[in-house]
Amino acid sequence: MTNLPPLLYRGSVKNVRGEVSAESLLFEFSDRYSVFDWGEMPDQLDGKGTALAIMGKSFFEYLGNSENWKNLFNSEIINKTFLDSFLLELKNSKIFKDYCQSGLPHHADLNDQEIEWNSPYLKVKNIKILRPTLADDHSYQYYGYNDRPVNTLVPLEIIFRIGLSVGNSLSKRLGHISEGWKEFGFNESPGVGSLLKKPLIDFSTKLESADRYLNYQEAKEIAGLNPVEWNELQQMTQLIALNLFDFHHRIGLELWDGKIEVAFTENPDGTRSFMLVDSVGIDELRLMYKGKSFSKEFLRENYKNSTWYLQLEKAKKESLLSGIDFKEICRKNYTSIPDKLDPIVKLRAEAVYKSYSNSVSQFLGHKPFFDSGINLDQYALRYL
Repeated sequence: MTNLPPLLYRGSVKNVRGEVSAESLLFEFSDRYSVFDWGEMPDQLDGKGTALAIMGKSFFEYLGNSENWKNLFNSEIINKTFLDSFLLELKNSKIFKDYCQSGLPHHADLNDQEIEWNSPYLKVKNIKILRPTLADDHSYQYYGYNDRPVNTLVPLEIIFRIGLSVGNSLSKRLGHISEGWKEFGFNESPGVGSLLKKPLIDFSTKLESADRYLNYQEAKEIAGLNPVEWNELQQMTQLIALNLFDFHHRIGLELWDGKIEVAFTENPDGTRSFMLVDSVGIDELRLMYKGKSFSKEFLRENYKNSTWYLQLEKAKKESLLSGIDFKEICRKNYTSIPDKLDPIVKLRAEAVYKSYSNSVSQFLGHKPFFDSGINLDQYALRYL
């Protein structure tokens, strides 16, 4: 793409280009990566930016197509995995019928002829971001959401858990305390390492200096959601989880959990609904391939035994008490930054992104951008 718009924002993994007042913006996916909310890490992964852009375009195309919703509840793997009563309720929901009619609403413009499919760019609708203010007691205040804004990011990271994988954060947080699990519909702690009978929805903050997990009441309050909106947001997330679970099953992968972001939209009658924003790809999903982890998770695991990670965890705890950014604490108090990746780990990471991008692209009828020999089977032969 020539004549790129001006740089508006540089994130840890992607740049946003355009004007603040423009109707649309350009996502420019980079080869940078981030783990543990640290931001840009010392390495870059060759091909990652283009791979992520292809994934995003692929899933917006797939989920935005009404034809890809109509047979969801005829899926053998869906009916085999989840509760009949749960599936029946979702199948009869208004939101599912809307998706079967018009597809899932999202912010991507996939029709811009200037943006090639196999490029690191994605054109999206410009949405507002209402950032919370930081009070004297270091708490975040979300007053702007009391005015019920539209065309605005919902300030939540929405996590769906189809299964509880070994080491998942929710099981670590709640342990075996039954009271904590009741909010998610369980009388006792569910087992780790198996799929659930219906996707579990979890929330964390999106616009704070570090992600903070929220209970349901906190999530409703900071986003200013009424009961109808809360129910729709839950159903939307569950439907996306089911469709992505079915999609990945068909290409030989098992989806365990993922995260999405959404924005408020306005209905003709003045009520609010939601559209899917940001992107969907391997950075947002935890996948298994032939019983082994196939996601960004192995990069996190690579760092978990490092001195930097241990000091980072201490810095995050100190940050909650002091209000000082945990990255600043880690750098100044512990003089600690992450090391570069081992060359073999770096090659494996690049293979994850390229092979997954090729598989998703080909499944949807697009030519693979990367060498056609880079596929899931070749990845498994080399790294699993």
